[in-house]
Amino acid sequence: MEIGGKIKFSFEYYDNSKNCKYCISCWDSEKIKESLGRLKEINAKSYDELSQASRTYHFHQVNWKQSIEQNGFPDKRIKDMPHFQFALLGINYGLARVFGAYSTGTFYIVWFDLNHIICPTKLRNT
Repeated sequence: MEIGGKIKFSFEYYDNSKNCKYCISCWDSEKIKESLGRLKEINAKSYDELSQASRTYHFHQVNWKQSIEQNGFPDKRIKDMPHFQFALLGINYGLARVFGAYSTGTFYIVWFDLNHIICPTKLRNT
């Protein structure tokens, strides 16, 4: 899919309509500060770099059938873009995730998932 340049973030399709369910503004100020620092770090990477480090960043396309949000994002303008998620490393014990759509070098942030509830995974080796 891409793409040599560094990823840009956009909030064009940011969804804060779910009563703060997936809105970063509901997080405590320290988690917000740390998350913005992680986004800055990720912003220095390209799509290819994130893909190559996909296990570290838990960067992958979203399979909505394995999520609690079976219909995906509410904004249909991004329906045809690939939907991705990645971890905000070190935030909330590694649970925090960002969900969005990716197109031509831009990651459109839609949701922040502090507790990894959208696409929960089974714990391994615990």
